[in-house]
Amino acid sequence: MHIAIAPFRLKDGITQDNLLAASDAFEEQFVQKQDGILRRILVSDEKGGYADVVFFEDLAAIERVLQAEQDSDVCAEFFAIMDSDGSHQVYHVLKTYR
Repeated sequence: MHIAIAPFRLKDGITQDNLLAASDAFEEQFVQKQDGILRRILVSDEKGGYADVVFFEDLAAIERVLQAEQDSDVCAEFFAIMDSDGSHQVYHVLKTYR
C-alpha cells in the first residue's frame, strides 16, 4: 500500500464550504470510479493549510490515477480552487496499526 499526500491552500475568495462541495463532486464523479484507490481523506491544519491524503493499492494505481486526472473536468474544477504547485509526496506503508 502507498499513501500520497498533496498539500495545498485555498485560492483567494474560496471558502471551506466551496472546498467541501468541490471535494464531494471530485469524490463522487472521479475517485470512486478509479481502481486502486482504497481511501481518501481531506484534512486541514490550524494555519489554513489543507491536504488530500489518498491511500492506493500500489504505485501502478497512483500512475493510473494521475494519468486519468489529465482528462477529467471534475479534477480540473477541484484543482482550480487550490493554490498549489501540484506536488505530492508518496509514502510506502511499512506497517499499519489499528
